[in-house]
Amino acid sequence: MKLRVSGKAKWYVYQKIVMIFIVFLVPLIILNIWVNYRGMSFSKNTILDSAAASASFYAEQLDKEMYFIRNQQLRLLNEQELQKLSFRGGKLEKYEEVELIEQVRTGLMLVADRSEYVVNAGVYVASIGKTISGASGVTDIPNPEYELVSLLLKQTPKPSFYQAGDRLFFIETENNAEIWSYIEISKAKLAEELRQIVSLYRESEVFLGSPELGSVLSTAQDDKSSKRESLLIRDDETVTGDNSPESRNVDGTRYFVAHQPVSSLKLSLTMYVNQNELTRPLSQFNLSFYILFGIVVLILVLYSFSIHVMIHRPLSNLVKAFRMIETDNLDLVIESKTKDEFHYLFQSFNRMVTRLQRSIKDNYEKKIALQRSELKQLQSQINPHFLYNSFFNIYMLCKVDDSESAAELSQRLGSYYQYITRSGSDEVLLEKEYKHALDYCEIQCIRFSNRISYVYDEIPDSLQGVHVPRLILQPIVENVFDHAFEDGAEDGMVHIGVAHEDGRVRIVVEDNGLLLTDERLEQLREGLSWKSRKDETTGLINVHNRLALKYGAGSGLFLSRSSYGGLKVEMIVDLTKKGD
Repeated sequence: MKLRVSGKAKWYVYQKIVMIFIVFLVPLIILNIWVNYRGMSFSKNTILDSAAASASFYAEQLDKEMYFIRNQQLRLLNEQELQKLSFRGGKLEKYEEVELIEQVRTGLMLVADRSEYVVNAGVYVASIGKTISGASGVTDIPNPEYELVSLLLKQTPKPSFYQAGDRLFFIETENNAEIWSYIEISKAKLAEELRQIVSLYRESEVFLGSPELGSVLSTAQDDKSSKRESLLIRDDETVTGDNSPESRNVDGTRYFVAHQPVSSLKLSLTMYVNQNELTRPLSQFNLSFYILFGIVVLILVLYSFSIHVMIHRPLSNLVKAFRMIETDNLDLVIESKTKDEFHYLFQSFNRMVTRLQRSIKDNYEKKIALQRSELKQLQSQINPHFLYNSFFNIYMLCKVDDSESAAELSQRLGSYYQYITRSGSDEVLLEKEYKHALDYCEIQCIRFSNRISYVYDEIPDSLQGVHVPRLILQPIVENVFDHAFEDGAEDGMVHIGVAHEDGRVRIVVEDNGLLLTDERLEQLREGLSWKSRKDETTGLINVHNRLALKYGAGSGLFLSRSSYGGLKVEMIVDLTKKGD
């Protein structure tokens, strides 16, 4: 069964979980913010529209009431009794004149009774020289009412209403000013109605005004408010102008301002409210929303931290443990304090490490046994041709009476076979292994009738007492004599050098043979890289595998072409990495 994992990991699992959570959460937060602001905007507009509608309602009611009073005034001027009194006054019988005056006074009292805004209604009839008032009765002129009205009538151009201090009047004339009709409007009643509008909002005021007259009537009493109201009156204001609500900044304070025309007075009813008062409940709601948003962010942080503790941290420990195994560090155990899935993974990892340690130990012991077996096999291998040729060379030396050379060859041959057949330790002193290789070179030089010679370096003092595996050098020089000089070439030469630096032994064997081709060199290199071959247990491959197994990577044989033209074999032994 195979488990496949596709792609390269660019994000940790912890990061992926948090990012997915954020990806799903952020749209919800954005949608919530959008709905919140949409709701706030809608609520704010509703409140502003409600305030504007309230001002509009009172303005319309006031306008209707003033138009009604004016209509009553015009109707009164055209009544038959008043007209008869105006035309025939002074010519009527006393009784008839008194009766007409009473009828006119009754009509004036009816005008006052029909509207709460009317304080007094009166007329002046020039033909009888009297003023008739619903409040003060019939009075000869001159009198205070006559003098006040006559003074107001001198204003030009004629206003829509007249002001006399705190008193407001509607004044109309008829019959070439032979009849005056005057109605006093209750300023207190108007102020009372305006105060009903401002009762809706604590930080609001209402005033009646125009660009020409300024603020005529206001619910505010201080001078600061009067100055503010003069700034809030629009210069382009007309009865039929744009009366849509607006937002104005006065003295650093933002006001919501609603203008509504009162055409009967040619004034505008202006309501202004501190915008903070309108939006304060929304601001409190907005604050609650931001607190909720902060709580969501806090939950996100806590969620991320909990994921980090429950998932990311155990996974990181597990990954670190696997990376330590990659560096061949098997002396580790993961401790688990929880009883969740990671506890099972950690226990399984610990069991795996234990089994891996046992497996490596068993495999190493098998390799050591195999190495010793190969050494024994190499020791038992005696090339019969080499032995036959050596005996034949001794025979020929004896035939030519060269007893000294025969003795030398016999002595070298005996030393050679004594070394390779001796049982004992798997390791020997490097100087003994080196001397054995030189004995082999001397035997071969005698066999080849001195057509081949060799030169060598002495063992450095630093390598005295150094042990190496047996029979690692003789197979290298044996390969030279078997393959480099097969063509019977004259003046063959073998160079053997020894060096020691930084804990590494370097022995170089070179020849000047002409038989080595580039293809053959490449085949020899490939043979050394085939570590799994089992059919080759002698020669260069055997030596290379033994050194690599015992001394690790970096030790073994390395082949190249010699500067003399033949094969160059470098044997590297890294004594710092020597195994058990």
